[in-house]
Formats: sequence, C-alpha cells, structure tokens
Amino acid sequence: MMGLLTLVFLAAVIGIVKPYIGQLKRKHFGGIAAAAFVGMMIAVPQPTGKDVAENDRGDTAAVAAKDASPDGDAVRSKWSYNAQKDEMRGTESRYAELTSENEIDLDFPYGRQGGRLTVRQNPENGLDVMLSVESGQILCNSFGDSRVSVKFDNGPVQSMGCTDSSDGSNNVAFFTNQTRMLAGLKKAKRTVVEAEFFQMGRQQFVFETAGLEWK
Repeated sequence: MMGLLTLVFLAAVIGIVKPYIGQLKRKHFGGIAAAAFVGMMIAVPQPTGKDVAENDRGDTAAVAAKDASPDGDAVRSKWSYNAQKDEMRGTESRYAELTSENEIDLDFPYGRQGGRLTVRQNPENGLDVMLSVESGQILCNSFGDSRVSVKFDNGPVQSMGCTDSSDGSNNVAFFTNQTRMLAGLKKAKRTVVEAEFFQMGRQQFVFETAGLEWK
C-alpha cells in the first residue's frame, strides 16, 4: 500500500508542474497529491508500547554507560600505578602514587614543594606507606616519638607514628601505622596529612585519595 501511494503522490507532483491528463488542471493534481500524502502518513506504522519501552531502556543503558565511563560523572581516580621488577631475585615491587592538591612554601633552598603519598608492596619489606617531598626535611626519625597527623574525609584527626628512611633521606617519612593508613586511604575521598618540617613547623598537604585500588 505504501508503495502505491508513493507512486500516486509522485505522479501528482509531476502533474502540478505540468498537467498531462486530459481536462485535469494543476489544482486537481494538487488535490490528488494531498490525498496521497495523507494516505502515506496513515499507512506509516506507529511505534507500539513495546517499541517505546525498548527505546527507553536503550536510552537508560546509554546514560548508565556514560556515567560509568571516564567521561561520565563517576569519580576519577588520581592515583598512578607502576611495578618494578628485581631482575636478580625475580621479585616485583608494586607502587601506587598520588600528588597533593596544594604546595607548601619552605625556606631557601627548598622553595615551593608538593607532597606525595606512596603505597609500596615488596617481598623484602612488605607494605610501606610514605609521605615525601622532592626536597625538604620532614622531622620523622627512628630514635624519637615522631608523629604525623592525618584526617580522612570529615573524620577525627588521627595521630600516627612515622620514621625516617633507612638510607638517611630526610625528605621521606614512613608511616609506622601503615596498615591503618592504607585502610583509611582506600575509604577516603579526601585526606589531609600534617607533618613537621625543619624550622618550618607543621605543614599540611591535601590529597584527593578517592579510587585507590590496592590488594
């Protein structure tokens, strides 16, 4: 039916441009074209309730997929991951690293410094969680009761022990409560770490810690 109505419509359009049948004038062909067009509209199949429901489900799935994608509204993790293989021992160390959202201003010669959180797992030392700066002196050592303050989201301020690096580097502080620190990082979207620096007092770093994946 649709094919026949289409042919009639096209023939009538041609007649409007140039009448070609006996006494029929342009207005007659115009009437035929209009009637054929109405018939074509009636003959077009209308979507059923099932079709509408399928389309709605498709739209919903597309929105859900967008939200789950990196371009959706889901929180993007700022953690970076890498691994380092020990060719001699055949073992592998895993790392997760995150840079602070802010910088602190230290006296000469250090200047402005961003903080970095590092989670490390290796066969020799097990789990380590570290706070570091590129250059500066964090006052954490193994011979005193050194502490770092940590706040996960809107939770209470927690005092955690810290110690220095075994090689004597004073720009790195190791959390002695590494298991508790890791558990907090995996749950928190925002973490504030406050550590004491040489001749600069206590300084705070803010980290967007959401999305840490670590087993």
